[in-house]
Amino acid sequence: MLALYIVIGLIAVLFLIGFIKSRINKKYKDFVLKYSNAIKELNEINRRYSFKHVENLHLRHSYDNQNMYYEISCKDYLIYELVDSKRKIKQAVLDTLENRDKMMLYISEINEKCKFNEFNTSKILKNKDKLEKYEHELFEERRQKPNCSFTIIVSLTLTKINYVYITSKEEVFGPSTIMSLIDLLNKKDGDYYLNENIWNSICKVERGKVSNKLRFTIYERDHYKCRKCGSTHNLEIDHIVPISRGGKTTYDNLQTLCHKCNVEKGRETRKY
Repeated sequence: MLALYIVIGLIAVLFLIGFIKSRINKKYKDFVLKYSNAIKELNEINRRYSFKHVENLHLRHSYDNQNMYYEISCKDYLIYELVDSKRKIKQAVLDTLENRDKMMLYISEINEKCKFNEFNTSKILKNKDKLEKYEHELFEERRQKPNCSFTIIVSLTLTKINYVYITSKEEVFGPSTIMSLIDLLNKKDGDYYLNENIWNSICKVERGKVSNKLRFTIYERDHYKCRKCGSTHNLEIDHIVPISRGGKTTYDNLQTLCHKCNVEKGRETRKY
């Protein structure tokens, strides 16, 4: 019973110590917020500066086909994704560049006007280390921290057909790379991209959408037979409307062909 009272007493003492510490810390924080010239100046500066809110982008995709995973690079995948989102991404880059220019002026003004350890009162609290600590902490909480360099992270993962993880790769792309890729994507002749590497990247990623799971779904739908000659040997997945003509990797645009028929179709397509 005595041991229980001792434990309860220790808990009460610890609670009391924690309560006293929290009250002291609050006292110092309140003092800093009320009298710190640095925080007062920062509040004034913050009222004059507004920054664009921009979040970096993280693109993720998984493959269950080992050949596709190793063939497709993170850059290939980024190029493919930029096709439909390049305007939005370009604006994000421009917004962060605007933030960067403003941030230089913002920091310059802070350095000029915000002086630490200056308090607008003659009654200074005794613990100077605690005052300095909370002044810097509260200052940092209030200092604006806009995104000044837009980045895109691309993460590609290789899994088994049942989604069990095997390996992954990741690459970070900065604003200069992103803008150069957007410029190349804008150079087109009708529906065709003038840069061969850009076009190859788009085609690779589109082909890569034929996962092993989707492949066997198409085979099953087509009864494991070539839809042209009925063969059950050397079966492959074919895009009915070829990728080179804008065809997409969708259930309705895929069919089962044997290797021979697929090659013949490819030859016929190249004639036109």
